[in-house]
Amino acid sequence: MTRIDQTFKKLKSEGRKAFVSYIMAGDPDFETSLELVMGLPAAGVDIIELGLPFTDPMADGPTIQLAGSRSLDSGMTLEKTLEMAKRVREKDGSTPIVIMGYYNPILKIGIDNFFSGCKESGVNGVIIADIPNTELEIIQETSNKYNIETIPLVPLNASDRTVEHACKIGQGFIYCVSVLGVTGTREQLSKDLNKKVNQVSKFSDVPVAVGFGISKKSHIKELKNYADAAVIGSAIIDVISYSENNEIDNVVKFIKGLLK
Repeated sequence: MTRIDQTFKKLKSEGRKAFVSYIMAGDPDFETSLELVMGLPAAGVDIIELGLPFTDPMADGPTIQLAGSRSLDSGMTLEKTLEMAKRVREKDGSTPIVIMGYYNPILKIGIDNFFSGCKESGVNGVIIADIPNTELEIIQETSNKYNIETIPLVPLNASDRTVEHACKIGQGFIYCVSVLGVTGTREQLSKDLNKKVNQVSKFSDVPVAVGFGISKKSHIKELKNYADAAVIGSAIIDVISYSENNEIDNVVKFIKGLLK
C-alpha cells in the first residue's frame, strides 16, 4: 500500500476527509518555502502538493503565476524542488508529497531521470497539468517502475469517456477540477461539481480530490458531502504574498481557521 493510499485509508477509518495544500516551491525563497512546507502537517494538512515553477504556467491564474515568478527569480529549479522534497521527507516520514507542475521541465531532464529523482527524494505522486490523460498513461510505464503514482486531472466538462479513462489509469487520487478556467479563488463552487464528482466515483473506487477555486471554510464544508479531499492553493499563496513577515505563522493560522 502506498503512502497516499495509507493516508486516505486512515482518514476514512476516522471519518475524515483529506485536506491537501498546494505550496509553490521556492516562493518567496527556498528556506522560507521549506519552513512553510515543514509546518503544514502540524497545521492539519494531510497531503502536501509541491508546485514546480515554470515560465509558462497556462493553467494557473495570476496568484500562482506570480508565485512561480517569485520562485524562479529566487533561483528555484526542478532539481531544487526535488531537494526541498527530500529535506521534508528526512523530517517527515508519513505525509504524502505530490509534485504538481508542467511537462516541459520534466522533458528537459528526461522522464526517467525525473521519476528516479522523485523516488530518491521521497516524492509519492505527480500531477502534470498540461498533458492529456492518454499521454499520462504512456508515462506510467516509467513512473510505475519507480512506484511514483501519477494523478489524472478531470475537467468539469469532461465526457463520460474521458472520465472513464481517467478512472482506469487513476493512481493515488483523481483530481477533479472545480472550474472551467485557470486556478484562483472563487466565491462559490460550481453547481455542476457534485454531479461531476459522482460521475467520477461511478467509474472508480480511487479517492476523488477537488481543486481549483477552493478558498473558503464553506467550500470545504460543502465538499465533505461528496468528495474525499479538498485542495487549496491560491488562497494559501495569497496569505504568503500579503505577509510582510511571519509568513509561516500566518499560513498556519489561516489553515487552522479553514479546518475548524
